[in-house]
Amino acid sequence: MQKQQFKEYGLVRITKLLLPPEHYDGWGFNRRPPAIGDLGTVVDILDMPGLPLDYIVESSAADGITLWLGDFAAAELEPINDEDYVQQYP
Repeated sequence: MQKQQFKEYGLVRITKLLLPPEHYDGWGFNRRPPAIGDLGTVVDILDMPGLPLDYIVESSAADGITLWLGDFAAAELEPINDEDYVQQYP
């Protein structure tokens, strides 16, 4: 098992996108692609033998509707605290 850099249900910010936008819409229902600076919640951690950890992150609008859901590498994310999230989504 690899060391997890982010916790399930932890808040994160997208710091870079390593792949094209269509990669982040594996479920086919994103309202828009993720963008650098977006905030989201880690909803699952993918830990498969021999592969780096991936994090499934969901970002929602202020009304609670999902904007996007995608798989991200740790290098694309940074942890944030609750105050940062509340400032963006009051």
